[in-house]
Amino acid sequence: MKDSEIYPTELYLSPEKDDLFQKEPWPKPFVFNEDVVNVFDNMISRSVPLYREVLACAAHWARAYYQTETKIIDIGCSTGTFLELIGRFLQQPATLVGIDNSQPMLEKAREKLLPIQQIHQVELICASAENCSFENSSVVIINYTLQFLPLQVRQKLLKSIYQGLVPGGLLFLSEKVKSPLPLFQETITRHYEAFKAYNGYAQTEIERKKEALENVLVPLTETEQLQMLKDSGFQQVDSLIKLHNFLSLVALK
Repeated sequence: MKDSEIYPTELYLSPEKDDLFQKEPWPKPFVFNEDVVNVFDNMISRSVPLYREVLACAAHWARAYYQTETKIIDIGCSTGTFLELIGRFLQQPATLVGIDNSQPMLEKAREKLLPIQQIHQVELICASAENCSFENSSVVIINYTLQFLPLQVRQKLLKSIYQGLVPGGLLFLSEKVKSPLPLFQETITRHYEAFKAYNGYAQTEIERKKEALENVLVPLTETEQLQMLKDSGFQQVDSLIKLHNFLSLVALK
């Protein structure tokens, strides 16, 4: 028998299908406007390998490292999918904070998170993460968000997270990465595009989205990402999940 309290996998995802790149005009450059927000749940679940598994893993690690009377903060919380999941999975009351610079995303999140507010205190903040405080947090989640920020802002943000975490606090980070080896990167790209085609995206949609994301989403190598974490103060870092060009890491203060 499957027990969601032991291993949560069911995500609250909006059913609207992502067809933004099927016809003109399509988003260029890529921005998280209302059109993207309306189909975002479908877009990310069809575009990121192991998306459900990563969020389930993040929920497990969050529950393991959460400290009473501290905060769980989700940076780039988008429509609130992770916060809703951890809200169901974490039985003890907690303060759950979602940060996103897209107001339409937070409006979707607000609707999705209504049921868990019977147990938890939920705070949604519309702001750029680098301008936020992470004080008194024991878990910070930043999934597929750092990659959209300028490099100097990424380092500043990671340092701010490290400083705000309580001792023993956890950072769970998922990112799109690139291979330092051109031949491997070519193979990874081919497999990743096949993954998206398998999930129903036409080749024209794949090419259009790639063009829209150019110079908007700038990935690092895994080595560069690990070094950035260590330069921010995290000395205990490990990788958890990697498939194609997507990687999940944990770092402990």
